[in-house]
Amino acid sequence: MSSLAIADSTELTTIDEEQLVTMMVDNQLFGIPILKVQDIVEPEQITPVPCAPSAIAGVLNLRGRIVTVIDLRELLGARDSEKQRQMSVTVEHKGDLYTLLVDSIGDVRSLPKKDFDTPPATLDENMRRLCSGIIHLEDNLLVVLDVNRILDEETIMKTPRRTRRRRVVKPAARTADADSDGESAPAPEAANDEPQAVRTERKPESTARDDVTGPAPVKSAKAANDAARKPPPTPKPAAPAAASAGSLFDDLGGAAKVSGYAAQIFDALMSDPTVSHFADGQDHAAVKEGFCDLAAAAVGGAAKGSMDELKAILHVLVREEGLDDDHFIALAKHANEILSNDRAPAMAVHAVLELVDGLRNELVVH
Repeated sequence: MSSLAIADSTELTTIDEEQLVTMMVDNQLFGIPILKVQDIVEPEQITPVPCAPSAIAGVLNLRGRIVTVIDLRELLGARDSEKQRQMSVTVEHKGDLYTLLVDSIGDVRSLPKKDFDTPPATLDENMRRLCSGIIHLEDNLLVVLDVNRILDEETIMKTPRRTRRRRVVKPAARTADADSDGESAPAPEAANDEPQAVRTERKPESTARDDVTGPAPVKSAKAANDAARKPPPTPKPAAPAAASAGSLFDDLGGAAKVSGYAAQIFDALMSDPTVSHFADGQDHAAVKEGFCDLAAAAVGGAAKGSMDELKAILHVLVREEGLDDDHFIALAKHANEILSNDRAPAMAVHAVLELVDGLRNELVVH
């Protein structure tokens, strides 16, 4: 009888408490019910979505699944953060996974439900719109976030539209000064006081153009495509893909897989109004064939094209046809989705996105 009483007491205690995963955003303490949280990670790479609402930071590959990234700073109206490393809290909503970008993660707190209060009228309007209640702690105010309100389509669409730069973050380096909780000390700052993160640096225009070899500039996308179809003036025999063990071409699965991926990416681009106009008035079958040849060359496979030809064509499209950041970002987005949905190796997916971003950095001059 006594054990039953203890069990009942324990159950009541659990029912009367709420466990919250705490986090900081713009120096404010927030909490999300632990039952809503699927995962907590430090995102290493976020690929922007062209012209998306600013609340959508982009997409990332979470263990082979494409996840939409929501920036809580944007939803809360706190935009200008110098913080390079953020954490992400993954939640499930209507059968899909989303990850919420926050400044840092705290601990898990069990708090009595009786301490929950309704949001006061004095609370910031953005916080009131996204929260289900507040808890007055001894030294702070904890705002309890409502996942349904955060992911409400109307709430997200109200934020302004813009395209972000793709962000890649190095994992924080472990040092001897790591604290007792196992957290690493911040990575040392570079000599120029910039945060220790991978940055997108533009080459000067002269450098970008000096690196480009191949056909002379032409005046249209059709002419650029025609140039791609011509063999190089002094062709060199391409080495078989198998000759380079562990190459990106091999990591992606070889000739058949790379050809299939390239065809799917091309079809996705032709269905994307951001990019599809570059092929207007052209023979899509011929353009697709050229795209697949150059894609194979770019990842190290034996192909009719070459990396130099690809750079020359892209350079012409940048200068003559207005190819810009948004178009490279669209390519990265579609490539990420197609490769990840086919469960291509995560490192290979990352290498493809790095390749696209490298071309963008080299050829799009700001």
